[in-house]
Amino acid sequence: MYLAAATLNHVLAQNAWAMQRLTPLAAKSFAVQAVPLPAITLTIQPDGQVKSAAPGTPAEATLSATPDALLRYFTVAPHDPNLIHIFGDNALGTEIGHILAHLNWEAEEDLSRLFGDVVAHRLGGFARHWINWRKQSALSLAAATSEYFTEERPLIAKRNRIEQFAHEVDTLRQAADQIETRIKNLSNRQDTKKN
Repeated sequence: MYLAAATLNHVLAQNAWAMQRLTPLAAKSFAVQAVPLPAITLTIQPDGQVKSAAPGTPAEATLSATPDALLRYFTVAPHDPNLIHIFGDNALGTEIGHILAHLNWEAEEDLSRLFGDVVAHRLGGFARHWINWRKQSALSLAAATSEYFTEERPLIAKRNRIEQFAHEVDTLRQAADQIETRIKNLSNRQDTKKN
C-alpha cells in the first residue's frame, strides 16, 4: 500500500491543480478497488498528497471496478463514469474519480532520469504510437463492422434508405387517402341520386 501512495504522490506532484483540489478534502479516506483484488485505502493529507490509511480505517468513498474497467476509466478520454461504481460518499467518490482520471503522468521526464533523454523520448514516442494505433484499429473495426452490416449483410438500414422508405410510405398513404375520398364522394353521389 505504501507503494501505491508513493506512486500517486509522485504523479500528484506533477499535477499541482490536483493537489489544490485535494487540499479541502484533508483527513478524508478513500479506497480504490480493482475487483477481485483487495482495496487500497488512502487518506488525504493537508498538503494535497495522500498516505496509506491506518489499518482498519474505513473508506468514506470506494471506487470499485474490474482492473480493465479501472484502467480504461483512468486512461481513456472521454472518461465513462459507468465503468466504475462508487460506494459510500458519492460526492467524495465522484471528486476523487475525476481527479484520478485527469492526472497527467510525465512519463518521458521520469524515464529520462533512468535512461537518458534520447531513450526516454523514443519510448514515449513508441507508447504514443501504440495508443494511437489501438484507437485507429478500434475505429477501423467499427467502420468495417458498420459497412458489413449495412452493405454486405444488410441487417442495419442506411439512413437514406430509411428516409426513402418513409417518403414512399407517406406517398402511398396520401394516395390511399385520395382513393378513400373519391370512394366517399362517389358513394355520396349515388346516395343523392337514390333520394
